[in-house]
Amino acid sequence: MQIEYKNIDPKLVVNEIRNGRSLESVQKIFGIKFKSEVQDLYLRGLMELGEIPQLDFNRNSNHPIAHPMPERAVIRRRERPGSKPGMLIKTSNFRTIGQSGSITLNKALLIEQLGFGIGDSFEIYREEDRVVLKKVPNPA
Repeated sequence: MQIEYKNIDPKLVVNEIRNGRSLESVQKIFGIKFKSEVQDLYLRGLMELGEIPQLDFNRNSNHPIAHPMPERAVIRRRERPGSKPGMLIKTSNFRTIGQSGSITLNKALLIEQLGFGIGDSFEIYREEDRVVLKKVPNPA
C-alpha cells in the first residue's frame, strides 16, 4: 500500500534533513501533516538515492511466509524447597517505588509489626519477584 504525498520528491526531504533541518521544520516547509510522513519520505528518498536497499512494504502481496514463527514452549520452573518466607506479614497498604527510586518502610512496620529494632543491619537481595531483607550482625 503506497501512499502518495502531494507530489513531494523524497530526495528533497533527504536534502533538507542533511542540511540540518529538523523533522518539524521539514514538516512545515512541505505542508506535511504528521512527522511519521516525513520519516517515510526520508526513508523513500534514501532508497531512491541508493543509500539503503529497496524495501517493499506492500501488504497486497500474496507471498506465503516461508518460515512461520514456531510456537513457544511453556517453561515451568520447579519450586525450590524452603523458598517460602518464614513469616508473611500482610499490611493494609502497599509500598511503591517513589520517583527517586526509594521505598519507605516506616517504624510501625519494621519495629512494631516485624519485630526489628533500631540500629539493626540488613543484607538486601532479590529472590525471583521478591526483595528480601536479611538481618545480619552489625558491621564492625
